[in-house]
Amino acid sequence: MPTVTLNTNHFNLDVGGFAGFFGGEEAVSAMETVHLYRARRWTATALASIMARLPVLVFGTECFQDPNVEPTKYIGLDGKPGPMYVASQSGTFLKQTGHLAYLLMQRCKDQQAVTVNGRKTRPNKVTILEMQNIKFDHNTGNVPGLDVHARDGFHKHVALFPIATSVATCILSAWGDDWYCFSLILLGILANGISCLVIGSASVIIQSVAPSKNAPPGDGILMDGNHVVVILGKEKNVLAITQGKFSLEYKPWVRMRIRKERNRAIIGDGIHNVHHLIGKKDAESGTGPGAKPEVDEDAEIHNEYAAIGLCSVLLVIQFLTQLLLIPQGTLFGQVMFLISFAASWAYNLFLSSMDKEYLQEQLLVQGLNLSDDRMKTYKLGTRTAAAVFACLALQPDCEHTEWENKGFKPHEIFRKLIPNETHVWVVWRNQVLEQMRSNNPEMQHFDLEACGDRIAAFNDDDRNLLRDLLSDARTAFQQHLILQVRSRSLIGSVTNSEKVEAW
Repeated sequence: MPTVTLNTNHFNLDVGGFAGFFGGEEAVSAMETVHLYRARRWTATALASIMARLPVLVFGTECFQDPNVEPTKYIGLDGKPGPMYVASQSGTFLKQTGHLAYLLMQRCKDQQAVTVNGRKTRPNKVTILEMQNIKFDHNTGNVPGLDVHARDGFHKHVALFPIATSVATCILSAWGDDWYCFSLILLGILANGISCLVIGSASVIIQSVAPSKNAPPGDGILMDGNHVVVILGKEKNVLAITQGKFSLEYKPWVRMRIRKERNRAIIGDGIHNVHHLIGKKDAESGTGPGAKPEVDEDAEIHNEYAAIGLCSVLLVIQFLTQLLLIPQGTLFGQVMFLISFAASWAYNLFLSSMDKEYLQEQLLVQGLNLSDDRMKTYKLGTRTAAAVFACLALQPDCEHTEWENKGFKPHEIFRKLIPNETHVWVVWRNQVLEQMRSNNPEMQHFDLEACGDRIAAFNDDDRNLLRDLLSDARTAFQQHLILQVRSRSLIGSVTNSEKVEAW
């Protein structure tokens, strides 16, 4: 019987074929967590897989190509459209808010709700959020900002596995006299480590919008399907949710080149920025001899993130080097390279399995101090009850004669929440408004007899529908009264405790 032997002298492992098995999507997803955890950029320095460098390739080249797009959009910290926002006193209406409002809405949807007894058709949730006073850390260019501290996690201990694997395979390649694979694994460790350090060097901040000095309260509602979030607080605090966003604050050495004009010339084609040239000639000819063109101090500054682009170039070179030189190594060295490759892919798979939206929600809640005591969710049985309950939460603490001066228009809020204009709904809306103005705890306006001649022409179906709608409104008023009693008792207990401590 002939002896079967395995000749590995002329055998080359197809590392590129194995690389196709390990997907790059996990690596791209893993890169999105680099700013969400503390020490994440340090624990990623020894990942030596090719696919682990794809995020930097995409991220760096895209930032080079379009300096108007912020890096936060490429790593998932921005870009999600938020729900519609309607202010109750300032008159602000936003058909679509931003990423932070989206995260807040998802957070409120996941919060455990208090069920309110009453008629049930399609349940709706109402979250009442009382915003804390936000103390912004810095103000750059009249844009307030708040530093967000990254979270601690056990993932930095898990990172020891790919780090130790990469270092061990590098040493074993040198021990096996395979200096090709040794140098390539070491090059991968250094190139990917430097890139992770550069990208992860940014600090996450919440960037808001400066409000007007005499702005009214920013109370309003976020509406997304069957969920309504009532936001109560000062205008500057509410703006952080409705118009704020996450931003990455990089060091100047990462941005490297900052300029107020974009170079839109095409090399070798003779096409230049015509508008810039015309403006320059007009400035030079309009101010007399020897005059210099004026510099527009309000021009938008474009950050080019050249350091990230250089990391992208470095990784492209490293990728091509590995592609060409790995076949020159021995079978043992190629297996070592593949082991380090697989370890890095496993770690990236672990990172990509994390719920990044939940991590961002935690950062938002931590940064804006949105504790559960200030954020309560209630589940009502119908859309009608939810609309009344939300409008009552927005009602200012004053007489109804002062509503117009404060800009509070409850009928407009009802039209946004329930855009029905049939006769039944018009009568129902008027009855609810009369009850809000009277503030009578007996709630006589929710009886059919209180509607008077306005329902004289109603048939039995219309009367039954109106009776159900008024019953929903009564349920919302009763729940609102319960909350008012609890709030007053809580304020009273706090006041008494303060008096005891003072005594």
